[in-house]
Amino acid sequence: MFNTLTKTQQPPWLAWLRWFVVSGWGVAAQAALAGVLVITRADVIGVLVFIPIFSAIAVLSNKLLATAAPFFLTTLLLIQSQHTTAYERFRPLFWVVALPVLAIVLHLIIYPPRKLVLGRAFWPMLAVSVVIVLGGVGYISAEEYFALTSFAIMLALGFGMLAAYVLLSCIVQESDSDELPRYLTNVMLAIGLVGAFMVFHHYAAWLLAVPGRSFRLLAFQWRNNVSTFLMMALPFAFYKAIKQPAWFAAAAAMFAAMLLSGSRGGLVFGAVTFVLGVVYLLVFDKRRRKIYLAALGVLLVGFVISLRWLLPFFSPVIDRLLDTVRYADDEIRVALYRRGIEDFLRRPVNGTGLGYMGNRDVHASQPGALCWYHNSIIQIIGSFGAMGIVAYGWLYLNRAKIFLRRRSPFHIALLLSWVAVELMSLVNPGVFVPIPYLLLVVIFIVVAEKQNSTL
Repeated sequence: MFNTLTKTQQPPWLAWLRWFVVSGWGVAAQAALAGVLVITRADVIGVLVFIPIFSAIAVLSNKLLATAAPFFLTTLLLIQSQHTTAYERFRPLFWVVALPVLAIVLHLIIYPPRKLVLGRAFWPMLAVSVVIVLGGVGYISAEEYFALTSFAIMLALGFGMLAAYVLLSCIVQESDSDELPRYLTNVMLAIGLVGAFMVFHHYAAWLLAVPGRSFRLLAFQWRNNVSTFLMMALPFAFYKAIKQPAWFAAAAAMFAAMLLSGSRGGLVFGAVTFVLGVVYLLVFDKRRRKIYLAALGVLLVGFVISLRWLLPFFSPVIDRLLDTVRYADDEIRVALYRRGIEDFLRRPVNGTGLGYMGNRDVHASQPGALCWYHNSIIQIIGSFGAMGIVAYGWLYLNRAKIFLRRRSPFHIALLLSWVAVELMSLVNPGVFVPIPYLLLVVIFIVVAEKQNSTL
């Protein structure tokens, strides 16, 4: 993140713009714009609005990471478009992808990195990238291996994320280590608040569509994706609450949205993340510890009293959760886990690979989608075998060390956010989705390393 102009040479408008896009005001403005797009259901217009914003920031700002807000808000908005007509609706807009790519190229030309930086996470990520490429070699056909979807995801998960890590490591400077936590926190809070608003708006629109409708738990396709975003954002609301307790209300709103999403993963692992956030707050905010404990006591009593109404309301998702245990033999996810272990035993060295489609008899994935195991651990052993166990074991240990090297409230918030997405990955593709979830984790790693370098 370098500037070819000195501060005295910068036009006042450019200096203001560079300050604004990384400030809380700039992120809040983009979140408000996303909220308007949610209300108007203008997902296509959202792409046409946020991509130029991303591109303009990439070219005019000397901080490439300042593009995180428009990028992740765009991906958040697009999760509502996951239906059969989504591809047809967005296909005419594929050309606009060239705009942010060109903007990033121009950014690197205008603000070139001074040196190559290989952080502590480089070698484990390189090992994982190699293992991903070798997964299934000698087992699946060349047609399966080089299929557009599987090959693209294979490269994105491995060498694509490695390239993003190296690029950000070279561009982000230690001198920005004080500014980065503020900006990243604001971005994650924007994601969490917009995600919660999406859920609440979905309910409001459904209730207003037909007068007299009763309030009940709704089922919608994007529940798992929005819950993953909310779980990753939740620790940052607790981090913000250390100095501004009012943000505890935002954390409660995000958790409520997770519950209302009807996601089983959101219900179970969202609750775990929320409890971890409360413990985190009690540890780091010692001055208000008694107040928080008293408030939690009141909430607990209220929760117990409300069980009479809460249990019937959440019975659809609770029943789906219990059915996983009651009818384990017929549960798709359980069958996929069992099949993943069988695939590992059949291919113990390098697994069956990401392009393997032999599990569609268990779960008929949609055209253009991979045959996920819906569990990160099973995905590693089934797709990459023993090589995957070693490489990913090294990767996870390395990440934990990076987050825990500096045990500040911000670093622990990064750690909890990473733990949250890993928990959700136990029942969904999660971190095997390169954009947006794994890319967010890569950004966390870069920011943590830059702060660690100042110790």
